[in-house]
Amino acid sequence: MLVVEDEPSLQQTLAAFLTLRGFRPFRAQNVEEALTILGREQIDAITLDVRMPDPRHQQRTGLTLLQFLRTDPLYQQTPILILTGIPLGDVDAQLARRLRAEVFYKPQPYSAISERLEALLATPAI
Repeated sequence: MLVVEDEPSLQQTLAAFLTLRGFRPFRAQNVEEALTILGREQIDAITLDVRMPDPRHQQRTGLTLLQFLRTDPLYQQTPILILTGIPLGDVDAQLARRLRAEVFYKPQPYSAISERLEALLATPAI
């Protein structure tokens, strides 16, 4: 499980809650850190913020990471939940749907997030 979130308090509390629910979360504050973790760990699900700082100034966002993940055979079927505090525009919402990512708007009860992750992980990939 990978929690990609740039807000430290939200990242920490979500990861702690998911740990209590039986997940083993890794945490990343930006796309760069997420890619590093994805390169060395086996990740079975991801929560993904949309807007995050990009240390390399390449305008990478949670949505660009989502696009990249769906091109990688290892992550084409991985459950991905987008957690965002801003409403997605039509184009971004369509992209999320097309790439099979579910959108949750902050604030969202952590129980709803973990229950959805549990359900997605219990469903066999198509």
